[in-house]
Amino acid sequence: MILPRFFLNIRRNGVLIRDEEGDVLPDSAAARTLALDTLREMLRLPHIYGPPRAWRGNVFVITDEAGTVVAEVPYDALL
Repeated sequence: MILPRFFLNIRRNGVLIRDEEGDVLPDSAAARTLALDTLREMLRLPHIYGPPRAWRGNVFVITDEAGTVVAEVPYDALL
């Protein structure tokens, strides 16, 4: 069985920054979990990612291989 690839693109200040690599995951729920896990890691490392208030308005726009948006996860979902 071939697993699909999902892309965690970032919308920052109205500009979409594309994830060119993506991640092979079982489904869109796993992609959403990956986005939330990534945010948790960012919160743990403000010396790398900057203070959370600086990226509060950003959103992960998760797409499938066809480019269809399957979920959006605002960065402030955990703030």
